[in-house]
Amino acid sequence: MSWSGSGWYADTLVDALGTSQIGLNLALATHKLALYDNTITPNFATADQSYSATGEIVGTGYTAGGAPITSGTLTVVTATAVYMVWDGNDVQWTGSTLSGVRGGIAYADGLTPKRLILGMDFLTAYATNDGTLLVAFNANGIGRVNVISP
Repeated sequence: MSWSGSGWYADTLVDALGTSQIGLNLALATHKLALYDNTITPNFATADQSYSATGEIVGTGYTAGGAPITSGTLTVVTATAVYMVWDGNDVQWTGSTLSGVRGGIAYADGLTPKRLILGMDFLTAYATNDGTLLVAFNANGIGRVNVISP
């Protein structure tokens, strides 16, 4: 199987907002983005998923576990609808030699276990050769949830 789209890991959000109260704070600087190849199949509905090195990229300039997502914010944005928006600084790996980078998974490195937050399908595999791999988040945020439809 392989990547087939991007999405929030629903069980993590339910456990953060529901009776489990797992302590997920999207504004923390302890969340990370790990890079993966196309051998994993993200399932956004499976319960209690946590960080795994299976399928994670290996290469020069990349450290297992990924890199921090800094300056995280969680805000309400009103446009044509009302959205909860999670955003943060872009993540990059400089001086890297990587291949087969197909997606990224944001996870809560400060929680035990390290719960998955959001998976990003890059739609194609990327590579660097002593270069920079930049994951530039969308201008609308890393992820957003439509709270109220128009």
